[in-house]
Amino acid sequence: MTQILLTGFEPFADWPVNSSWEAVRHLAARRGDLSAKRLPVDHELAAEAVRALIDDLRPEIVLLTGLADDPVPRLERLGRAGPLPPHGGPSERPGRWPWTAARDGVVAQGLPIRLSDDAGGFVCDTTYWAALGTGVPLVAFLHLPPPGPDWTPERGARVVEAVLAAAMG
Repeated sequence: MTQILLTGFEPFADWPVNSSWEAVRHLAARRGDLSAKRLPVDHELAAEAVRALIDDLRPEIVLLTGLADDPVPRLERLGRAGPLPPHGGPSERPGRWPWTAARDGVVAQGLPIRLSDDAGGFVCDTTYWAALGTGVPLVAFLHLPPPGPDWTPERGARVVEAVLAAAMG
């Protein structure tokens, strides 16, 4: 069985609930074929946590999620080191995912999504960059809109599941 890691973040700033964690938690409750973990909203701690999870679980697929104050989910194609030093390596790393299939899969569910090359420069970016520095074959980052009447955990989970389905073939 393919080992899959999904992550979301804890609440932060003005968001008492983080839509990324709620969507991942909701999806994990329905599916037994993935590991769902909540990350801290701290550059170094989140990067360390995702690398440790990857070392421990040895997943073949990693889909990281985060909250962005944007009404449309964004599938990020590029991760940046942010304030973490790249240790002589690149400061940008391309994601590894079937981008078009993921976008088309979400749209086929009647949901919006867009592809993006800017994960925002916050903890989302550094966590993505850290995961991309591992040997995991498929790694992507998905930003979800803030929680609310339009973006419930169930709707967010549908987007996550459609993006994940593209990686699973």
